Amino acid sequence: MMRWIGTVLVIAFVARAAPAQERKTEFVFLVTADGIRHQELFSGADPALVTENAKESSGIEDVEAVRRAYWSEDAVTRREKLMPFFWKELSAEGIVLGNRSRGSRVKAKNSHLFSYPGYAEILNGAPLPSIDSNDAVFSPRKTVLEYIREELGLERHQVACFASWRVFDWITRQSESTIFSNAGYEAVPEALATEGMSIFHRLQMQMMTPWDSTRHDAMTFGLAMEYIRAHEPRVFYLAAGETDDWAHERRYDRTLHGIQLFDDALRELWTYLQSTEPYRGRSTLIVTTDHGRGRNPDDWTSHGKDVPGADEIWIGVFGPDTPKVGEATSTGEHYQSQIAATMLELLGLDYRSFNPSADAPIAEAFVQVEAEVR
Repeated sequence: MMRWIGTVLVIAFVARAAPAQERKTEFVFLVTADGIRHQELFSGADPALVTENAKESSGIEDVEAVRRAYWSEDAVTRREKLMPFFWKELSAEGIVLGNRSRGSRVKAKNSHLFSYPGYAEILNGAPLPSIDSNDAVFSPRKTVLEYIREELGLERHQVACFASWRVFDWITRQSESTIFSNAGYEAVPEALATEGMSIFHRLQMQMMTPWDSTRHDAMTFGLAMEYIRAHEPRVFYLAAGETDDWAHERRYDRTLHGIQLFDDALRELWTYLQSTEPYRGRSTLIVTTDHGRGRNPDDWTSHGKDVPGADEIWIGVFGPDTPKVGEATSTGEHYQSQIAATMLELLGLDYRSFNPSADAPIAEAFVQVEAEVR
């Protein structure tokens, strides 16, 4: 009897431990684009915003030029015109959640539905009640980025964030000393800077955006790739911002351009990760947004707790441990708060030790490994 119990215990242990032993991911890249709606991701340019009659609600200066670039009567063709890399290549490398018309829903849980509360939910595995504004205050608790660095014993520069919005210097950490962050019009310190980074810094100061706290995403993307090539971070967070800012300015043409620029940045990053050591075959890319937006021509520029649709988001996970499902169907509901646990699971770390209140990993993001029972 005791021998039988012992056998069961061994089998149970193997069955539980096998998936973690089979993980191939050693590097995790989290990429967010502020405020990209699921409508644009899954259906491309919004038909209600790209007509001559919609100029007042869309702010498009040249409707015909926008239609030439992005329009088709077919939604699948529209999304491929807007995000050609994402839909023609990247989506096949993992799973994309959030197409509500196909039975896949992703929601933000926080009650505010604007930027800092959304990013706090992503990085902490649960909403943080004390984060109720976009003020530049440090995270009240250790973020998943800091936790990974601590648990894996990494150097500060091996866990890094490059972001267009200045407030990420506070969003991503409890204190300045924990992980490396470069956000807004900030220069990379001389000890870490390359010649390319110095050039990008000069350019960002010469090519200002209309917003004092947000630099052009193109500068963020360029700096990020320079940093990745030079320092080979283990965990990296890349955060785009112009997609939200242009929407608030009611410039749908610029918003679409920002989404396409984001798609091209994903192409450059993914191509590098798939072709270069030490990343090749060992890197997972997680792509998402912090909040949704209004659904209609009169409120697409807005988000927040009083805007219907602002809690509707999407998530993509791509890498060696994720089944190649593509666009998910009939997956029920997932949450922004599952991203932190998914990152930790990929790296073999326990999300419950990080935050007992954190939501569980996204189960569909992992290839199921069945233990051999003898």
